[in-house]
Amino acid sequence: MGFSVSASAAIIFISFLIAASTLYTAWDNTYTTVQAAREDWYELKLSQLNTLVGLNASVGEYSVSITNGYYNVTLYIQNSGDTLYVSGWSAIYDGKYATIYDVSDDNVGLLDYRPYLLPSESVPINVTNIKSDSTVHNLTVVFENGCWLRMSWHYTGSSVVLDGTSEGCPAEVG
Repeated sequence: MGFSVSASAAIIFISFLIAASTLYTAWDNTYTTVQAAREDWYELKLSQLNTLVGLNASVGEYSVSITNGYYNVTLYIQNSGDTLYVSGWSAIYDGKYATIYDVSDDNVGLLDYRPYLLPSESVPINVTNIKSDSTVHNLTVVFENGCWLRMSWHYTGSSVVLDGTSEGCPAEVG
């Protein structure tokens, strides 16, 4: 009528085996996830180290067209580093998010869209309908790996002057 000691011991032993296999599976999945995250981090750092962008001096860095109180600026971004995935880019124009795939929605857009920007290639970004006053304007293009290229310019009354460019990548917090 009672349950034997050996049967009780077998049940306890089997439950320990089940618990151990569950713990092993959880540990193995966690280790795999940590390794994948580490690999992604190294890939991102390598991508950031090999990102080198600027304005293309061989085509004049930028061009301007001025009409009736407004002007348009075309900035020629050149890639001198690794291949960049253009679809992963975003932009901030004068403090506001701007899509760069369609100039009609927010006056900022690529003139020559392509999915990838290979090393030594340039892509023109056009900013349209800028009021002809002395306001300093800023355009920051952020690439898929978090690096950015920031350009500033202003109108002098007769021409547009590029005030400067800066580029960088996010630094680690630690």
